[in-house]
Amino acid sequence: MAKEETIVLSKRKGAKESGKIKFKEGTLRKQLKLKKSDKFTKTELNKLSKLEIGSKFNFHGNSFKMTKLMKERIDLGKTLLGFKKKK
Repeated sequence: MAKEETIVLSKRKGAKESGKIKFKEGTLRKQLKLKKSDKFTKTELNKLSKLEIGSKFNFHGNSFKMTKLMKERIDLGKTLLGFKKKK
């Protein structure tokens, strides 16, 4: 079972409360049939995010069709890559 992550967004101006996003770790990797040891690069995710919904593409030797859910997971992945991990 995938580990569920929660991200707390800071309270924005005019918002009543801070937002929370819940997601399962590794869902995009599983959808694109990658090994757990493989990592995404910003370049790969940027190329994938430019594809239209319904278009077919190849990724690491596998053939896929872009879906709305996959597009949303790619956008979330791009956002999460932008954050630096605190040590």
